[in-house]
Amino acid sequence: MDREQQEQGADHIKVRQIAFGEAEYKSALKLRDEVLRRPLGLNIADDDLSGDASALHIGAFIEFGAGERLVGTVLLRIKDERTLQMKQVAVDESLRGIGVGQEMVKFAEALAAAKGYGEIVLNAREVAVPFYDKLDYIREGERFEEIGIPHYVMRKKLD
Repeated sequence: MDREQQEQGADHIKVRQIAFGEAEYKSALKLRDEVLRRPLGLNIADDDLSGDASALHIGAFIEFGAGERLVGTVLLRIKDERTLQMKQVAVDESLRGIGVGQEMVKFAEALAAAKGYGEIVLNAREVAVPFYDKLDYIREGERFEEIGIPHYVMRKKLD
């Protein structure tokens, strides 16, 4: 896909909640594996996915021809009655930089607020910290290693 097609696609990003276990969830799982696990020599099939059943799942879709394709995913897990943890944020690598991630995070924040949650916390890969900075997430604490990659805890109050 060339840049012009990507930019046209940006106008057609649709973000919505997706159901656990359905076809869209399975596509999201595949994208999570391709973007977040395989580059590290890992396989999502080896992950503990038991928390996925109770999480809120979000998918970003772009219309291509007569159909649409899942190009991004994020999940929100309940930490407590006021806090959700954003996890597994993945965007198709060929479509980065056109707003897919930003649209998903905005949708996640609106969904969380609508469900009565007051904040979102996440463990951001160090390379993703500038992305979350632009979306007003605040870095907390010291850098730490998770799956062999430097991360920071980041948080945003929704109130």
